[in-house]
Amino acid sequence: MGEGWGLERLNLRKPKPYDYSSEAGTVKPRVHFYCVSEGATEESYFEGIRNNRVTLRIKNDVFIEIVPKENGQETYSHPLQLVNACLHSMGRIDNEGQELPKDKWKTYCAWEDFDPEIDVVCVIFDRDYKGLTACLDEIFKLCLLHKIRIVISNPNFELWLLMHFPGLENYDKNKLLENRKNLRKQLFPDASEKKRYLEILVGQHSEGYSKGSKLKFERFKQNVDLAVEQAALFCEEPEAIREELGTSVGKLIRDMRT
Repeated sequence: MGEGWGLERLNLRKPKPYDYSSEAGTVKPRVHFYCVSEGATEESYFEGIRNNRVTLRIKNDVFIEIVPKENGQETYSHPLQLVNACLHSMGRIDNEGQELPKDKWKTYCAWEDFDPEIDVVCVIFDRDYKGLTACLDEIFKLCLLHKIRIVISNPNFELWLLMHFPGLENYDKNKLLENRKNLRKQLFPDASEKKRYLEILVGQHSEGYSKGSKLKFERFKQNVDLAVEQAALFCEEPEAIREELGTSVGKLIRDMRT
């Protein structure tokens, strides 16, 4: 699936191990959220959510599975690659990208505890990914067909990070959506020309903010509730986020709590 876009196949590893025994008590886990992320920033953030699930009021019967990419494929981040990698791990397609019959899905599923009836597979990506518009329809079609949850942010995940800090209503929505680079330091004289508007704003609120695996979740943990509240003031539906400013991350976290 998606071969027409000339994308190399992305492989996923098994979900990162995590010991839930001290937190789940006698509650039998009912729902696994398999989180497959475009980049290391999102992956690091959701590891933080998982590692602080009690403090953040994630339900006992919710297990958050962080699904990393194969070694050497960390830069494979096209959202269609993510979707196809999920389909392969779910046992829906084979190594050649060909659809498998429904009676083979369980046999070929790479996730040992995956229950397609109740578990949630999430692909987490940014709307501003270069060249994404051309294949968005296919991504949405595949996700709808296979019940994969789209968790999208427009323009990118840093909008969600900025929502952890008060005063979001004071920013110009058009500037947030455009997320321009700080070329010739026209936006922020003291910031790098290589950085974009949102990254600079997040850095102003979170000193030393770094993208990727260096993300310090502790700087965001105390304000997850605020982020969820502020996200609800913007667009949260993936289909509408294709064109509008917003993110569906807050909605995902609410669902992990209820």
